[in-house]
Amino acid sequence: MKTRNWFLFAFVGLFGCSTATPDPVSGEDSMATLNGQAWRGFSTVWKNSGDSCSQHTINLTIQNKLAYPKARLHAPANCTGYCGDQLLAFTRVPLSTGVYRLSTLQPCSANPSQVNVSFTTLIGGDVIRDQYQPDLNQTGTLTITRYDPQGGVIEGTFAVVLVRDKRRQTTTDAADTLTFKNGTFISKLP
Repeated sequence: MKTRNWFLFAFVGLFGCSTATPDPVSGEDSMATLNGQAWRGFSTVWKNSGDSCSQHTINLTIQNKLAYPKARLHAPANCTGYCGDQLLAFTRVPLSTGVYRLSTLQPCSANPSQVNVSFTTLIGGDVIRDQYQPDLNQTGTLTITRYDPQGGVIEGTFAVVLVRDKRRQTTTDAADTLTFKNGTFISKLP
């Protein structure tokens, strides 16, 4: 619990107004189906530094800015146009091709073949609306199909089922389960 809260604080801090991280590289370059509907967004990649278990890894986020989050069961009555962000985050992604199992944030000593994943709906870019973690009864994967450090590109696929974290205050119209299928991304390395 303490580790998860630290991760959430650190993760949201990366996207808040007072971020001290380097400027990421981004572009609309990712797509999937989310609960049976088309979903697309732009990816952001940055290299990890600091702790020993993050060496030789990157963080990859895919941000979606649709008219209303597809993770919601319906558009809110007061939603006209843009109503929030969706953020699918993969952390500690190894810089090599391969298939990696998706999990919740693990301590540094955990299995290096696991990549952390979470999904958050945000208001204003840094206020958490709802948060999702992987369904540990389902196998989610992130596959790096191409890693080209000379060309500055990382490319891959993903599939994951996430469940809403109901321990914190959440909206009443959020979907309890999110199923991402046929996910693809191609991102520029920093």
